[in-house]
Amino acid sequence: MMLDIFQKHLDDVAEALMTKDFDLYMSMVANPLVVITDKATTIVSEPEQYRFGFESYADMLRNEGATHLIRLASGVSECGPTLMTGRLETQILRHGKRLYGPFPSAMSLVRAADGRWLMTSVVSPVHTKKWPINIQPDRSIVETPDDGRY
Repeated sequence: MMLDIFQKHLDDVAEALMTKDFDLYMSMVANPLVVITDKATTIVSEPEQYRFGFESYADMLRNEGATHLIRLASGVSECGPTLMTGRLETQILRHGKRLYGPFPSAMSLVRAADGRWLMTSVVSPVHTKKWPINIQPDRSIVETPDDGRY
């Protein structure tokens, strides 16, 4: 059951990104959100940080002509009735051909008082010290250029 909940959350976040539905995305994210890469740990807590990160990733998908954002859960650990941590693999496709990935990551969800599951942390293989996490046009997972925003 926890794996189904985790997968549904992954699918809903992918839908929000592909349709650029910021309100849907925000309904699934905790505040603060902790983003961990091999270069830095970033705490996202300000509304403009969420919007900038969301729009940057959604725009990258659109600019690359992505038609599918596939995020598949590969395992979930229940840490009590209100917390779970799962592993996932992400692939980005354009008309059935892989643009990016697969690349692994992990995510934790916490159950809010209203019963919704909210993303509270992400561990990503993207080599960046900056928010937002972004995949570069050369298809590699490399450091995001420092534009001075975050």
